[in-house]
Amino acid sequence: MGLKQERARGAGRDTPLAISTLVGVAASVVLAVALNGIAARNFRRWDATMGGLYTLTDATKETLRGLEEPLVVHVLLPEGDPLRESLDQLLLQYRSESSRLEVRATDPDRDPAEFLAVQQKYGIAMGRTEDGRVVTDAAVVIVRADEPFFLTAEDFVEVQDADDLRPRPRLEEALTGGIRRVLAGARPRVCFTEGHGERSVDVAGENGLAVLRDRLVKNNYEVTSVWADGADPAAPLTGCDLVAVAGPTLPMPPRHVDALRSFIEGGGNAFVVIGPVPREDDRGYVDIGDAPLLALAGVRRETDFVFELDEDRRASRGFGETFLPEVKEHAATTGLGGRKVEGDVVITVASSLSDAGGGLAPQRLLTTSPRAFGMVDFFAWAREPGEPTKKEEDRAGPLAIAVAIERPKVGGSERGARMVVVSSSSVLAEANWREPDLRATAVFVEGAITWLASHRAFLDLPPKASAGVSGLELSEGGLATLFRSTVILLPAAAALGGVLVWLGRRRAPERKRPARKDPEPR
Repeated sequence: MGLKQERARGAGRDTPLAISTLVGVAASVVLAVALNGIAARNFRRWDATMGGLYTLTDATKETLRGLEEPLVVHVLLPEGDPLRESLDQLLLQYRSESSRLEVRATDPDRDPAEFLAVQQKYGIAMGRTEDGRVVTDAAVVIVRADEPFFLTAEDFVEVQDADDLRPRPRLEEALTGGIRRVLAGARPRVCFTEGHGERSVDVAGENGLAVLRDRLVKNNYEVTSVWADGADPAAPLTGCDLVAVAGPTLPMPPRHVDALRSFIEGGGNAFVVIGPVPREDDRGYVDIGDAPLLALAGVRRETDFVFELDEDRRASRGFGETFLPEVKEHAATTGLGGRKVEGDVVITVASSLSDAGGGLAPQRLLTTSPRAFGMVDFFAWAREPGEPTKKEEDRAGPLAIAVAIERPKVGGSERGARMVVVSSSSVLAEANWREPDLRATAVFVEGAITWLASHRAFLDLPPKASAGVSGLELSEGGLATLFRSTVILLPAAAALGGVLVWLGRRRAPERKRPARKDPEPR
């Protein structure tokens, strides 16, 4: 009876404990479900990669959040491909920004039937490597309403130096650029004038604008040239949203100037870049004939040569003809997407712009320091150059180098014609898009075009960190040291440690185990 009573009392004590345990388990389940629900609604991922490889820029977020219709991204890479993992991780970030983006990953090796369907639908070419793996001419296909846009594996990386094995990732730039291209409907048409010594959009290198053309095309602009074939001056401007006069070096015929004036007065936008051009006899400047055109912007281009004397704003070499102007706050220097010009714009060889009156109030975009001046008699100084000094007839700083204006509305248009005038052709130099130190100048040009065309901001993604290729570069002495360390010293150290542990255990006195006691009978 004693044993039964003891068990009954134990059961009585265990009942509250069991109940409390069940309540605790139930509460834990409820808490876990609640935490999972909160986590699902507040999904966050952290990017710990070097250079923020998976951190989306504002330009990408703007693009994704503006999606108004479904978009499908087909990833056609095998799971073992190094690019596949990076794309999967980045596309997770893309999907977190928009529910209208659908990602379909198809492994050509493991899902041949599904891949065949995609291949036949979009005309993708394929082949096989020596080890039997499938390779395609498209790594990613972005589709909007059955209209595809193709990206190759080469689009996602960039090797800047053939001797450097560290490629720079371009994952986000390629994906977001492709999405923008697919979404583009009616694209703003930018017309570049030719026939007057301008830089051509069809020419690469220092004297061409092929790099700027490519930037425009990739950001959904249509680019064309006018007047290169001697056609009717007015007809080619009819379908233009923006006309760019890109640094002419020869006089513009009056009929072309009149056509440009009519285009602007009718509500068209213009980007006019004209710097000082010396005559062949070096006794004056070429008269481009741009005065009637610039008058529409309320400015006059002076026949002077700008020197910057402020040591903090002028280049260390030269006489101050290369300098860093101050960038003024304006929509053209900020962009529609909040892309502010950061860094220093660089200007080389410029004349100054002055107010021409006429009731127009142009706003300054780039100005010199107060210590700069515009030398009027430049060619007399150039015959015996020395440190430039300001004379009484010279124009005192601060001087305007670039201005912007929005003219009065015409008819029922939403806004008036916009003009940006820059008095230095150096802003169009190809190096601005090639050299990191000149990046701000390229951003200034692109921001001006964005404002003029009322188009979305240029896709501008900062370079990601180079993906280093692991490797060892060891001398013979280094190889010998590595051999001794890994083959001799490390095993010897492990063996010595084992011996010491064994000796320690042998010397330790054996512990006596406590005697086992049987429970007393009740």
